[in-house]
Amino acid sequence: MSNLRSFRSLAGQAESELQVKNSKFIGTATQVWNEPDALAFLNKMRTKYKDASHNVFAFRVLTYGFMGDESAGQSVALGSLLERQSDDGEPSGTAGKPVLDIISGMGLVNVCVNVTRYFGGTLLGTGGLVRAYQETVRKTLLPAQLCEYRRLLPARLNIPYSVYNKFLHASGAYTDSYRIAESAFTDDVCLDIICAEDSSQLLRSTAISLAQSARLAFGKPYYGVL
Repeated sequence: MSNLRSFRSLAGQAESELQVKNSKFIGTATQVWNEPDALAFLNKMRTKYKDASHNVFAFRVLTYGFMGDESAGQSVALGSLLERQSDDGEPSGTAGKPVLDIISGMGLVNVCVNVTRYFGGTLLGTGGLVRAYQETVRKTLLPAQLCEYRRLLPARLNIPYSVYNKFLHASGAYTDSYRIAESAFTDDVCLDIICAEDSSQLLRSTAISLAQSARLAFGKPYYGVL
């Protein structure tokens, strides 16, 4: 997964509850930046629901680095995807993996889900447990607000004043590919640009088509919201 160009993640935290034959299931999901964040969240859930019968979990995270604005020190070394899950005492394969399957099936990354169960006295059976845990996760994640993270490149473009307005006009058609973050006007026009990595050649060709003297330099890739 080192070539992951984009992924969806939670925009915040989401919760839900489900009652199945007197057992109470509480789903809590959150966005996490890395494995330590996921483990910290799970420790918080175990403390909050320390009287529960089970605290089942699953998470999918990038193995290292952060998402966000590189200028804020949140650049990423693009690694692979790490998946972890736990049945927490439920029969093997009836809880953690079903939870992970829903997260994976929705294509979510950097997401951690904890499902708390208070046993209600009635055994649900293997199939019943799988359905209950998966339904709790669906009920938690499906209504949740999601955001798309893309692999981005910071760029600096220097162009003559004579083509500045033409560049702005041309860029209006590519708002999904790159955006101007900051502008400085000195000997020439200096633009700090956030560009989708897969649109870097588009940005270069747009600039060069307007001015052969255009200078464009890219920084290191990171995940963020364009």
